[in-house]
Amino acid sequence: MIGRKYSTALPALLLSLLVLAVYWQTTGFGFVNIDDGAYVFQNPLVTGGLAWGGVKVAFSHFQQQYWIPVTWLSYMADASFFGNDAGAFHRTNAILHLLNVLLVFWLFRSATGSNWKSFFAAALFGLHPLRAESVAWVTERKDVLAGFFFLLACLGHVSYAKTGKRLWLAAVAVLTLLGLMSKPVVVVLPAALLLLDFWPLGRIPKGKFRENLPVWRTLLLEKAHLFAFSAVFAVVTIKAQQIEGGELGQRTGLSGILNAAVNYLAYLYETFWPAGLYLRGEEYNVTADAVLGLICLAAIALISFPAWRFREKSPEIAFGWFWYLLVLLPGSGIVKTGVNSFADRFTYVPHVGLMAGIVWAAARLYERFAEDRRPLAIFGAVLLSLLAARSYPQVSLWKDTSTLFGRTDKITGGKSPAAKKYLGIASFYAQDYRAAYDYCGQALALDPNFPRASGYRGLAVAMLENYAEAAALLKRELSINPNDYDFNDRLAGVLLLAGDKPGAAKKALENASRWPGGQDRVVIKALGGEFKANMIAGTGLAEKKQYAEAAKYFREALRISPNDPNARASLASVIQKM
Repeated sequence: MIGRKYSTALPALLLSLLVLAVYWQTTGFGFVNIDDGAYVFQNPLVTGGLAWGGVKVAFSHFQQQYWIPVTWLSYMADASFFGNDAGAFHRTNAILHLLNVLLVFWLFRSATGSNWKSFFAAALFGLHPLRAESVAWVTERKDVLAGFFFLLACLGHVSYAKTGKRLWLAAVAVLTLLGLMSKPVVVVLPAALLLLDFWPLGRIPKGKFRENLPVWRTLLLEKAHLFAFSAVFAVVTIKAQQIEGGELGQRTGLSGILNAAVNYLAYLYETFWPAGLYLRGEEYNVTADAVLGLICLAAIALISFPAWRFREKSPEIAFGWFWYLLVLLPGSGIVKTGVNSFADRFTYVPHVGLMAGIVWAAARLYERFAEDRRPLAIFGAVLLSLLAARSYPQVSLWKDTSTLFGRTDKITGGKSPAAKKYLGIASFYAQDYRAAYDYCGQALALDPNFPRASGYRGLAVAMLENYAEAAALLKRELSINPNDYDFNDRLAGVLLLAGDKPGAAKKALENASRWPGGQDRVVIKALGGEFKANMIAGTGLAEKKQYAEAAKYFREALRISPNDPNARASLASVIQKM
């Protein structure tokens, strides 16, 4: 009994040491200027901590194109205990990833009884360089948190399969809901549980589907509520994307299938050769060439056919391969679900089953030719050392925005507008405004309509006191992205500094009506108050012969001061000219 206890504790201890050796460095990292602001340090929902009002908003509103209240609660808890300390948010991510690695170990240890195969499967999953994006990016808390509940649900399913206790079914249902409220990729969980039933649980008898229809009926019925949860959350996610201006569903049909086929093989390539990994920017959206897509689709079929054909002789291969195909489906690019159709983070849970299949298949193959397992263990140790050595610098890239996108800029040969823009943003916040101006200019040279590049270039040149150019750049940004509050707000102030009082008044009044309580009151106050601001805006529009719009501002001025003779005369004048 004692020996068994220590045989389980030792692999778990080794896993912990390996994962912490790679990922604990993140506790000294800062935030990066890509989504971390919107998700954490500039998000009032999070910075307010675990307040009751914030909890209600987390559950009642869509945020960042998703309904993920459990993820928001985890951020809010960090903010309550640790304030705005980036290292604390990173530490939570690292701990969640460590727990997930241990859960992978315990999942396969419970299902198969093999300590060391389970250890290597968990280690390959946890130390692979493709994990860096999910763990070292604070924004991707939803990845590691959803993975945590996903794996707990799988472990609960294994316990139910072994004991038959319905309490475990209830636990799996609760964990599934928590996972779905962390990130909607958990919609694939019921399919993953069926794969676990196939292997390693062996709940599906050999033979044809029709022969085992009662068994299939039982297995499907015990997961019917989980499939229902998945359907509901799929609809909720589509609704959230539509309301929040997302891009879900923009790729469908054959083009989506071909795109997914290319991505599946690209992820496989990066699994076995994880070199040159970097954070893809907004411009990295694969649209598969038809010929390449068909070739990749044929390759997937060539792998799938023997995996299915020999599923009874080598079930671990079928398990690993079909887990990879099914669990990766939401992030495969078959349907566009956001800015990127291809990203390292999408492999987080799909790698769990794939790594297990690889380990058990490798052990089966080796044992056909040799009995001494020591060479295999040595090979495994060397492989894990190489992965850790490759992952450590990959994680280090996330210490700040300049390091992260300096890597992207280098890998892409200076051809990534996203890298140029984010280097510009990092320079702006480092108060190197000339570098920010230049970087954003390089981004615009690569893509003249690249989101927020004109805006940040405008902010940078405003700090260099060229207000006329700053105003032109901010107007250009708002012609592309008219609903960005920050740039609308900044434009009012820049127009005032540029000497365009009518333009500043008009913009400040527009902003104040769209976003009450914003910073535009500062500009309105500088113009002499709301009455004078309306008069200035109306006069400027009248001079441009935009009489109908000018009348709107003169009427507003009269509403504020009904007896003002200048306002009455101005309104009468523009009405006469309309």
